[in-house]
Amino acid sequence: MEHERELRKLLIRSTSELNLTLTEAQIEQFMFYLAQLLQWNRTTNLTSITEPSEVISKHFVDSLTAMAAVEFPLGAVVTDVGAGAGFPGLPLKLVRDDLQLVLIEPVQKKCSFLRSLVGSLRLQKVSIFSGTLQQYIDQEHLLSDLMVARALRFDDIEEQVCRLLRPTGKAILYRTEKMRIRSQDSRFKVQSEKTFSLPMNHGNRVIAVLDRAVPA
Repeated sequence: MEHERELRKLLIRSTSELNLTLTEAQIEQFMFYLAQLLQWNRTTNLTSITEPSEVISKHFVDSLTAMAAVEFPLGAVVTDVGAGAGFPGLPLKLVRDDLQLVLIEPVQKKCSFLRSLVGSLRLQKVSIFSGTLQQYIDQEHLLSDLMVARALRFDDIEEQVCRLLRPTGKAILYRTEKMRIRSQDSRFKVQSEKTFSLPMNHGNRVIAVLDRAVPA
């Protein structure tokens, strides 16, 4: 891969700005992830971002911004709804191996990529559900401590998220702008919002953390 040394430096520098220190093993995992993503993307539509430095900025670092916005409890069950090629769930898992990760993705080809990657990286406590959030909810499922979503409208899944989360669980939304005031009948309220600037002037990311408006 071209400029691998520069890509490693970009990853190290960008994550350190989030107060994250990657081990050499974690850096190797991210670089393997990058190589696999670009290789699979030649035949499977996983992402429209194909420039390696942009993958690091817009996928890896972007996914990790939540780590600087909210505490992830030790051993927490984290469910990534609409995981796609694994963002944001897998970068979070690579940094915090103690997390129990559930990836929910309805597109079978993307699930095939996720299974291949998780197997190659020998990641433990990662499960992949091929289907929608509603289908996952309708089956016996793990109650989650945290739900992360990057590419879905929260209003469309709010009811299902109520059933997904533990009573004290939180929804973590990756947004491009701050949320508007939620209506009084909303099931969730905004606990906090934090804005991050992505590396290389690749825009901003707003991490919105939502609590239940009324405890379950």
